[in-house]
Amino acid sequence: MEIQEIEAQLLTFVKREVFAPQFVVTPETDLVAAGFDSMSLVRLLLFVEMTYGLWIPPEEIKADTIRDLRSLSATVFRLLHAKSTASQRL
Repeated sequence: MEIQEIEAQLLTFVKREVFAPQFVVTPETDLVAAGFDSMSLVRLLLFVEMTYGLWIPPEEIKADTIRDLRSLSATVFRLLHAKSTASQRL
């Protein structure tokens, strides 16, 4: 899976499930400044788990990780790649 695909899926999710329809969200939108709160984060983390089979560990959930969808997509991509690489070694 490519990082752009992850970014597009996360963007579609937050547009549909987190922000009001008239609110413009891009991959670079500062999520917290836009009103992203702890409930929004939980919903997004559950979406990531359901979509990619990946729970983002607490130590990965930092201000710079959830700053915007581009950063979050990069984290999801990196973790998925690490998980795939680890499973191939088994």
